[in-house]
Amino acid sequence: MDYGPGRLDRKVRSAGMEVASLVMGIVGIALSCCIYPAFIFGSLAVIFALLSRGGERKIGGSGRAGLILGILALACGVLFLLYGIFTIYVQFGGVEGYLEYVEELLQGIGNPDSAAPYPNPYQNPYQEPYADPYSFFEGF
Repeated sequence: MDYGPGRLDRKVRSAGMEVASLVMGIVGIALSCCIYPAFIFGSLAVIFALLSRGGERKIGGSGRAGLILGILALACGVLFLLYGIFTIYVQFGGVEGYLEYVEELLQGIGNPDSAAPYPNPYQNPYQEPYADPYSFFEGF
């Protein structure tokens, strides 16, 4: 073992990077169904695992687990991205068909760009807009 200057500092730094890699790998796997976080956290897990070597050839246990989880998160992100693209092409015939479908949905709920306005949730459709709320008690 080398007990030269700076050796202990490398061990402490690499232990912190190993833990960071493991945490990023776990978060990347947990959020792998959301494509962008899978890419972000998976790549950070791989980067931190490679940085945890600290100049040595071997990666510690937590760093190796973070590296594996990071690669799995990246692979799951790519698979979900391909699945989404494949689904758009099968269901809608391409991106144009998907955008037309979204535009129809927005017009159905009253998009400001369409002719129908948004409904007012605070207005009762069965009474006048500025009716007196106490007019019900006038008959008593």
